[in-house]
Amino acid sequence: MLNIKYGTKTQLSQEEYKHYSKQLILDNIGIQGQKKLKNTKVLIIGAGGLGCPTMIYLAASGIRYIGLIDGDKIEHSNLNRQILYNTDDITNFKVNSAQKKIQTINNNCTIIKHRYNLNAENNIEIISHYDIIVDTTDNFKTRYIIDKACYQLHKTYIYGAIDKFDGQVVVFNYKNGIRYKDLYNQNLLLENNNCSRNGVMGITTGYIGILQAIETIKIILGLEKRCKNLLLIYNTINTINKRKKIALKRNNNKHINITKFNNILLSNELTRLNNHCIIIDLRTKIDFSRQHIKKSINIPIKEFKLNKTKNIIKYYIKKSNLILYCNTLERSIIASYFLKHDNISHYILHPIK
Repeated sequence: MLNIKYGTKTQLSQEEYKHYSKQLILDNIGIQGQKKLKNTKVLIIGAGGLGCPTMIYLAASGIRYIGLIDGDKIEHSNLNRQILYNTDDITNFKVNSAQKKIQTINNNCTIIKHRYNLNAENNIEIISHYDIIVDTTDNFKTRYIIDKACYQLHKTYIYGAIDKFDGQVVVFNYKNGIRYKDLYNQNLLLENNNCSRNGVMGITTGYIGILQAIETIKIILGLEKRCKNLLLIYNTINTINKRKKIALKRNNNKHINITKFNNILLSNELTRLNNHCIIIDLRTKIDFSRQHIKKSINIPIKEFKLNKTKNIIKYYIKKSNLILYCNTLERSIIASYFLKHDNISHYILHPIK
């Protein structure tokens, strides 16, 4: 379950009590569940056939902040499946039209527009601001970028894909579960399933997009019990639903050359700083609670971008050496990137074997 913090400061207005009244009486949601939905920030990558139904139902359910990233404009051929748009929207940017339509569905939902495509340069900066990432793209290159960034930042990644009347849904990187690369190895050089080439019915994108919204809500509310390491396969013509177990593959830090970094410490070097250092453990709270370095403090990497976190770090390291630790070197390097951006000096402790 995500560690969504609602606390005493999050309140539901009288309008929200009325708006979500049918959800509030459900045992699995209630007031506290609705507050979790309100506090969660979801990024939807792609505002097309899958993205439209996903954002409609997430906004309607009470997600307060939805980031939407897409650099495309609306074309006539989009209208059979991209159900937020009509002929008046043709030539408009999808994120602009989507924002207007979503706020007529729920004016309490804030759409954060990113009117460009996700790429290797901007992915960490964008994804770090959100709690859950929903991939509604049809581009293998982008999916590998999403996969790597979500793994580095400890973000749960809801994947959906369609081909003609078939669709797939998987929850990636959930509680250290499977990743996209475990399903499709990058060395396979896969071709994109382009809707213009293969054709697609709107009902297929609608069905899979709604399932992505359902999986997102289940993760937020802590209801997800069976999705881990499973590929869910659907065929809308034959009404066939299948579950396929996916093997987990891990080889952490394989591609990182530590000689490129001059601030990485090995474990035997830690003793010389031990009396004057603060160790920040970037792992999840669950992993930290099982075992951690003595006197280290836990700040999960997904909280690293917060101004509150950076202010706390600046306050406490005035007379100490700051050391970052994670069981994967990749995540420590991402956190290091954020600290360097704010001119905060620090070391990285190489993962202890």
